[in-house]
Amino acid sequence: MSLPNFISLILFIAFCIYAFWVMYTLNLGGKRDLRVVFFVLCLLMCVWTLCLSITNSAPNYEVALFWRRMAALAEGPVYGVLLHYFLVLTGKSELLNKRWIYLPLYLPGVLIAFVFGVVPELALQQYNLIESPVGWVNVPVNNWWNWCFNIYYIVFAVIGLVLLWQWGRSSRDPDNKRQAYLLMASFALAFILGTLTDTDLIANSYMSLHLPQLAPVFGLLPLMTIFYFMKRYGLMVSAVSRMDEVDKILSADNLAKLFQILSLTFIYGGLLHFAARYYFNQEPFASAFSFSLIFLIIAALLQIIQRVPIGDNLKEILFVLSVSIPLLFITLRFVEYASITVWAITFIVLIASILFEKQRIIVLSGIVGLITLILVWIQAPTVFVLVEGSDHMGRIGILVLAFILAYYVNRLLIRRLDEIRDRMRLQKMISQISADFISATESNLGEKITDMLRLCREGFQVEQSYFIQLLPELRTFAWGGEGVEPADDLALALVTGDFPWWRTQMRKNEVVYISDRETMPPEAAREKAMLEQQNIKSLFAIPVTKQEKTLGVLLFASKNSMSAWREDHDELLRILANLLTEAMARVEAEKEINYLAYYDGRTGLPNRTLFINRLEQSIHLARRLEKLIGVVFLDLDSFKEVNDTIGHDGGDEMLKKVAERLSRSLRKSDTVARFGGDEFVISLNHISRVEDIKKIADNIMKTFAQPFKINGQEFFISASAGIAIFPVDGEEADILIKNADLAMYASKNKGKNQYTLCSPEMKEDMLKRMRLINGLYRALERNEMVLYYQPQMSVKTGEIIGIEALIRWNHPELGMIPPSTFIPLAEQTGLIKPIGQWVLQTACRQNKEWRDKGLPPLRIAVNLSVEQFRDPDLVDTVARVLEETGLEPEYLELEITESATSYDPDYIIPVLHELKKLGVSIAIDDFGTEYSSLSRLKVLPVDRIKIDMQFVQSITESDKDEAIARTVVQLAKNLRLHVTAEGVETERQFQFFGSQNCDEVQGFYFFKPMPAAEVETVLAV
Repeated sequence: MSLPNFISLILFIAFCIYAFWVMYTLNLGGKRDLRVVFFVLCLLMCVWTLCLSITNSAPNYEVALFWRRMAALAEGPVYGVLLHYFLVLTGKSELLNKRWIYLPLYLPGVLIAFVFGVVPELALQQYNLIESPVGWVNVPVNNWWNWCFNIYYIVFAVIGLVLLWQWGRSSRDPDNKRQAYLLMASFALAFILGTLTDTDLIANSYMSLHLPQLAPVFGLLPLMTIFYFMKRYGLMVSAVSRMDEVDKILSADNLAKLFQILSLTFIYGGLLHFAARYYFNQEPFASAFSFSLIFLIIAALLQIIQRVPIGDNLKEILFVLSVSIPLLFITLRFVEYASITVWAITFIVLIASILFEKQRIIVLSGIVGLITLILVWIQAPTVFVLVEGSDHMGRIGILVLAFILAYYVNRLLIRRLDEIRDRMRLQKMISQISADFISATESNLGEKITDMLRLCREGFQVEQSYFIQLLPELRTFAWGGEGVEPADDLALALVTGDFPWWRTQMRKNEVVYISDRETMPPEAAREKAMLEQQNIKSLFAIPVTKQEKTLGVLLFASKNSMSAWREDHDELLRILANLLTEAMARVEAEKEINYLAYYDGRTGLPNRTLFINRLEQSIHLARRLEKLIGVVFLDLDSFKEVNDTIGHDGGDEMLKKVAERLSRSLRKSDTVARFGGDEFVISLNHISRVEDIKKIADNIMKTFAQPFKINGQEFFISASAGIAIFPVDGEEADILIKNADLAMYASKNKGKNQYTLCSPEMKEDMLKRMRLINGLYRALERNEMVLYYQPQMSVKTGEIIGIEALIRWNHPELGMIPPSTFIPLAEQTGLIKPIGQWVLQTACRQNKEWRDKGLPPLRIAVNLSVEQFRDPDLVDTVARVLEETGLEPEYLELEITESATSYDPDYIIPVLHELKKLGVSIAIDDFGTEYSSLSRLKVLPVDRIKIDMQFVQSITESDKDEAIARTVVQLAKNLRLHVTAEGVETERQFQFFGSQNCDEVQGFYFFKPMPAAEVETVLAV
């Protein structure tokens, strides 16, 4: 063989290696962008090396120039694709999100391919090919385009080296660091060797040597390094495992592998045929390549069939036809050898058909083989053949091929049978574990996990199995084989100890599998020493996670090497981890539900349900032992101000600290619970004397003497408490809590920051109060509410100029109830709104009736409660009542208490202005009894001030009250307001207000409140 042909053969071998990587990359998983770029890179290297191989031993200048130009089409963009691959590999892929980056990345390579390969006029100027002893080489012309190519080639290669160096320097992962430096070293070596031997750059420019262009051959170095990374670190390889079909002889995975093996067989068969005829027999390219093209077409068809989304049945038929029919033509091509050797090829196809379950596949293969032999018989029924050594070698080759295929089929069938048995056994194990975990509870979860480890030890055929629970608490579950003590410390140390390599593997991989500790990398020296110390040869583990939180780790260890690990084992481990996760989550949810059902979420104290349950149990025990129980109902004073000051988060923190102090101040037998808001209830159990209850209550109140520190600030708060005692104040839990609550309100009324024991009087008042509240709900329905009217007299004329409507409740059993008794109850229950509307409508209607009867026109005053002002429809209600009753607005006066004006003035004042717009007048009732603000009085749309009766009735006894009354009258006059004195009962009081120029008086001195009929009689006089 000549030297040019030998060098071409070296390039052709490199081409074959690149072609293998092209096929291999097609079946990788992993990152799609990295895999696609690597595939394009290998494809360009294939084209480059093949074209250079043909160029080097071309028969003449024209053929050499043509294939050299074809090589430029791949050589031009290959450096841009390589740099693209390095950008993705080193984590710089975010740069590729910017579309403009593709212009400098690929434009130079496209221009080089265009100039050096596509355009004949430009390409002819770039090459100076000469036939040397080593083949056709190019002596560079050193023009502008040649220098552009050299700069492009060097700059892109240097940038790639820099990217790899930065990747290795910045990476914290030792695996990535090792990959970066190894790839950088191999790429640098290939770059240097390729540059030295490149005929266009160094050898023919600055040396007298004529060397072939071997850069693509040296390019195998970095690509072989990448291939090593695929096997060693799983680069570009998918970590997703796949469970094969257990009901098929030829699974989808094995069928895909069969397609790949046969595709490679046909590809390399065609390439070897081409190499033998072109490089060895020196046949023309077209003649050598034409027959090899049949093999390449078969390989392409197999790849297309594998990837086309068609049914398995059709795919298998197309597979047999794609292989059998071309073999028919191959047999006919060598028909002169048919009776000796080639006819046996049909048996190989027939043996391969055994792998398929469908009998028609075997029948189809047999029919094609039979047709092949019949055609051979027809074309050459008799032939004399000289049997030489090559013929015997052909027979041996076919027999070896048939033997290997038969052996592979037999091994595959046995292995599939073993896999099916093993999968059935493991699936039975999974089903049993799943059924066991359905009934998992907090009390038996540990037992269920131990049973799972026992079944897994038998199913995976290991010696030790563990589950190390990390959350919510650290626990270790273990199960060892017969005569084997589980190495709990090994599992616990691996999961919780300082083993960086193990932690990295657990973080990076769903399943960590060590088939043999001797194969562990150097960085896992500590883990390896740990395994040697425990005499563990192999292990595998999977984290049990939920919502990115690691609940624990399932780990299985063996003293023997485990080499029979299958991909479906990974899936089984994930199923086990999911079953365990669901069981633990269900148990935790059960615990959480129980906790939420019986405990307060903010303070951790028992809630109302649990407290009542415990109190009822304490009552049963106290009844038998004749003991007392003290129930303390405690409410924080002014807790709303605390929330307003430090926010609700700070308020929650305050509640937690109060709960802690209360818990510390009690005995172990006592119970403190949070009832809601700022209310706490305490059960003091096993008490012998009432004095003991008081002592404990004193200790409870002392806990509030010290400040509470919240977010660096100190806060002093107090509490009011009420105490009910079993059996004096009740013998049931609900009654005791209710009476304690009643006593707590008594403490609030007495000034807060104290406790009060429940008394019979309190309970009697409570019963009466509840009776009134119950009756109040039906009072309007039963027409029990009545209005009384009290005239208002002019001081100057002595005439009646106004009437105030006063509500009374005519209770069917208790008689007439004054408003001071039931109005607060109505405000607390929200009944004040319907009652207030009834009063307003009844008073306006009555005043209108008096007007219609010809009585003198009078204004009628109606009181409005603070709660009525909370109603956003108040103005509309007043307007509607005036419209329905027909009363002119100027004859209606609305009275509000002074305390009402201090309630949210930003809201009250606009409402009063809206009422004034209706035409009604506004009066302030009980003036002087609350905090009086002159600035507020100045902006209020008020027409009248009513002096409270406590100042009126004391003017004859107290100089101070007289001075206050005088001042109020003078103030009203200065503000141009009318003044009404309430509660005038004596002549002296009347004369006093007459002397002070007061406008009106109202009281028993003139008239008491009267029914409407009596008022009508008075007005008619």
